[in-house]
Amino acid sequence: MIRYTYICQRVLDLYRLLPKLQFPISIADTISVLPNCRIMSYQEFAKLNHCDLEQVILLCESKSGCTHYDIFQNRYLILYNASTAENNNAGRQLWTCGHEIGHIQCEHMAQSVYTKLAENGFQRISDVQFEAEADYFAATYLCPFPICRELNIISPSDIQKHFGLSTEASEIRFQKYMEWRRSHRKTAWENDIRNLFRRSTQ
Repeated sequence: MIRYTYICQRVLDLYRLLPKLQFPISIADTISVLPNCRIMSYQEFAKLNHCDLEQVILLCESKSGCTHYDIFQNRYLILYNASTAENNNAGRQLWTCGHEIGHIQCEHMAQSVYTKLAENGFQRISDVQFEAEADYFAATYLCPFPICRELNIISPSDIQKHFGLSTEASEIRFQKYMEWRRSHRKTAWENDIRNLFRRSTQ
């Protein structure tokens, strides 16, 4: 079962650490407030380790991204593919990084390290719940519904413009947003996010 309330709180906690809450979310700003986390592109990693991109993809078991967890030092390294080939546009890269940050913020690696740590030390989460939670975190962190309402979002293109998601992700998020507007009840979490955003835009 996805821990919706827990994940929303983790998103809010991370927002509070940011120097300024603005969208699209800056992954660099996010990483800067996580003292035990670094980020590097596949291309940078390949150059640093004198290998090619295909070897990095094989190592990570993913064409888009993965997270390495150093259990002994409790440190994380997010790797993501910065190539725009195969429709891996900026929006998709943003989602990949948000997804990997979700794994970290939800402490998935720490929970599964003894059973899911790959031979080369790279974490490939296969647990369905972990993947669903990381996706929910990414969606909420990158494009929170209270801010959609604050910005008067009325179309998928508005979401793409304000939050930097891909066309596909923007369409899905907009559909979810319309469902949320029809059924949600105001919460303290929503008020806290809106207040943070309003203070950042003053």
